[in-house]
Amino acid sequence: MNKKALLILPAVLLLSACNEVKPVIQDDAHYALYMYNYPRMVMETPNGMTETADSYIYEKQEIELGKKLVAPANDPERESYEFKGWYKEKTCDNLWDFDNDIAEHSVFLYAKWGVAEGEEYVEPEYTYPETIITDVNYRVTGILNSPLNNDGTSVNLTTAAIGRLKASPSDVSFAVNYERKQDVTLTVATYNPDTKVIHLEVSSGETWDISVIDITASLSIASDNAYYEQKAVKYEKDIDIDNYHIALAGSSSMENWSTSGEDMNPIVTFNHGIGGTTVEQWTDKLLQRLVCPYSPKAVVFYVGVNNIINNNKSGLQTGNALVDLFNKCHDFLPKTHIFYVLINKLPSYPHYQADFDLANKMAIDYAAEHNYVTCIDAGVGLLKDNGLPNFGYFLTDGLHMSKAGYVIWGKAVKDAVINWLGK
Repeated sequence: MNKKALLILPAVLLLSACNEVKPVIQDDAHYALYMYNYPRMVMETPNGMTETADSYIYEKQEIELGKKLVAPANDPERESYEFKGWYKEKTCDNLWDFDNDIAEHSVFLYAKWGVAEGEEYVEPEYTYPETIITDVNYRVTGILNSPLNNDGTSVNLTTAAIGRLKASPSDVSFAVNYERKQDVTLTVATYNPDTKVIHLEVSSGETWDISVIDITASLSIASDNAYYEQKAVKYEKDIDIDNYHIALAGSSSMENWSTSGEDMNPIVTFNHGIGGTTVEQWTDKLLQRLVCPYSPKAVVFYVGVNNIINNNKSGLQTGNALVDLFNKCHDFLPKTHIFYVLINKLPSYPHYQADFDLANKMAIDYAAEHNYVTCIDAGVGLLKDNGLPNFGYFLTDGLHMSKAGYVIWGKAVKDAVINWLGK
C-alpha cells in the first residue's frame, strides 16, 4: 500500500458506548475531519459485532499545521435537529473557534445538535378532578393520598408527607383529599407540628381535627438493603415538590437517567428511582414513601428486571407482582395515570428474554383492561433491524443504557406522556 494513501474507516466499530474509536489516518499528511456525531445507521458486521455509524465523516480537509481551519461551506443536516457548531470533543464540551484556534496536528471536530426550534410544546394546565357529592356537605377521604384510619380522626403518613405539612403549616389545603357539594369550600387547613394535628374547616360549618401518625419506620427497606434505604431517606428530603407533576420511579434504569429533567422538559418531573429495587418493594413500601406524598398526575415506572435477574422470579411471578403494583397505586392514587415502561431487551441477558416477554405481556394485558394504565415500549428503539438489542446503546454490562440509549428511550417516554397530556 502506498504510505501516502489515506485510510478512513467509514464507520467505527463500537464495543461500548463508553469507548470512542476514531477513524485511522495512515499517511504523512494532516487533516481536519468533521464528524456527523450521531447514530445515522446501525449495521451488523460479518462476525456478528455491531457497527454504529455515529462516526461517519461529513467532510475531510487537508490542512497546513500552524494555520487556522476553514469551516465547511455548508452545515450538516439532521432531521428534527438544529446544527449548533463544530466541537473539539465527541461530548461537545469546547467549541472550535475558527477565528482564533490554530491546528497543531490533525484534528477531529464533532457536530453538536440541538432540537430544532419550532412551535414550543407547553404542558397544559392541570385541573384536579374533583368529586362532587350530594349526601353530605364535605367528606375528607385522606391526607396526601393516605386514607383516614377507621376512626376517622387519624391518618398514617410518611416522612415526606409530614415534611410537606411542616413546610407550610398555615395552609395545608394542598394535602387534603376530599369530596364536596358544589357550593362548599375548604376555608381553613392548618397543621400544628407540635401536636401533630391537622385542623380543617369548611364553609358549611363542619370542622375536623386529624392526628398524624408517622409510619415511615414500618415501611423501611433497610432489612432488604441498607444502601437502598439510604437512597429512600435522601429522596424523602424532597419536600418542595409541588402537587400534580410527573413522578419517575423504579429501579436502576430510572435512577441512572440523570438527564431526565432535561430530557422531559418542559414537562416537570421528579425522579425517585432506586437501583436494585424490586416490584414488591415499590408496592409494599416505596410507593407510599416516595410517590404518594406528591399527588402526581402521572407516575412512570420502570421496574421488574431485578425480580427476574437478581431474585430468580419467573416472568409469571413478576407479571403478577406488576399487577399488584398497578392495583395498589390506583388504590392510593385513583386520579393518577400509571405508565409502565416495558422491560428492555438486554444484550447480556438473552436467556431471560422469555421471562421479560411474559412479564411485559401481563402488563400490556392489564393496561388493555384498565384505562388508567399505559404501557410504553421505549426499548424498541434500542434494537437492530434483526430485533436484537444494539450493544451501542448500552454500557459494557449489557444491562444499563448508555447516554445514547437514554436519548432514544427517554424520547419514547416523553412522547407517551405528551400524548396523554394532550388528550
